[in-house]
Amino acid sequence: MVVMALWAAPAHAEALQPLPALSKSFDLSAYAATTADVKKEFPGLPNVAFQISLPKSWPERIAMGQSYGEIARFDGPPYGDVRPYFSFKRIAVSRENAAKNELVSYMLRQNYVLRSIRAVDDRNVEALYVMADPSTGDSFVVRTVMRILGPDMLLAEYALPMSAWDKKRDEQTFAIQSFKFLKDSTDTIEKRIQRAYFKELRFHYPASWVFEGESASVDNRVVTKLVTNGETGTEAGRIHLTMISPRSLKDPEDKRDYPVDVPGILKEMKKSYTDRGYDVSESIESLVPDLNIKTAFAVMDVYNLSRRVTNYETDRKQPVTQELWVAVFRGGGAHPKTYIAELVTPSRNQDLYQWSVNTRALAIIMKSIQ
Repeated sequence: MVVMALWAAPAHAEALQPLPALSKSFDLSAYAATTADVKKEFPGLPNVAFQISLPKSWPERIAMGQSYGEIARFDGPPYGDVRPYFSFKRIAVSRENAAKNELVSYMLRQNYVLRSIRAVDDRNVEALYVMADPSTGDSFVVRTVMRILGPDMLLAEYALPMSAWDKKRDEQTFAIQSFKFLKDSTDTIEKRIQRAYFKELRFHYPASWVFEGESASVDNRVVTKLVTNGETGTEAGRIHLTMISPRSLKDPEDKRDYPVDVPGILKEMKKSYTDRGYDVSESIESLVPDLNIKTAFAVMDVYNLSRRVTNYETDRKQPVTQELWVAVFRGGGAHPKTYIAELVTPSRNQDLYQWSVNTRALAIIMKSIQ
């Protein structure tokens, strides 16, 4: 089947180090006896509450009553001239995003250096990173747990001075492993908008995406077009969802069989990019799309896009500026529909945040197809 490769061969990424575990030599019982469970709730923030075990000697700073930023902090005794601390932050999130990508984007904006990360699920992630306090220049090793809760990122950070990490990291690990979010919510970051085409197709998408229209040049095929803008107001992502059926999508009384030429559609798609002056790479990644419909097959490949050089510049490689994601999947039954989901996004190396919210929107759309 021509569809299988989608012009492709996968690439591999190097993994970060695992998150530190408690040392076998750590006297867990003795240390736990020196700690107390701290439980915090926040009037006016109904979904925000946590519990953590911290040393009994760590005092809490007086709360300033703010609802965003750092809303709780506990300071430990000085290690040299620098104190370890536990901080709990609430940060607004404006676009649908997976927790792992949201946290990585946040760390990049803060100039933190990531050492370890583990995604628990789409809304929860753990990480270890190195940060420097911009006001003092002191460096910390930070162990964190983060949750996306509705339109908020809740961030629990246990920070150790760099000079103390070798001796105190088990205490850091113990504290973070004791941490619990006490409340939860099923609210999404963004409102979801539903789109339907007759009775044949139904899906939803984040409200930050705009429906551009549908095209149905033949009776058994429809293309739904969505676009989103970035922070500057210019186009920053585009999704086309194509559905092809062996029967008419418009007339249920039409029992004729229609051709379903998926390889031909993919060939046309690739040509549309070359006609616009792009070079399409070999596949850089092969994934399995997360779907709620039963499928006979499902594949997804990712390609780099770069502007083609002129005949006078054939020795000079243009930088990769965008990525093309293409998923192809087919349902079951006597008259199975075939779907092609196509995303064009800034590349992950050029704009990680926009890349992450665009790929998240594609995942939401595909999983919601009915």
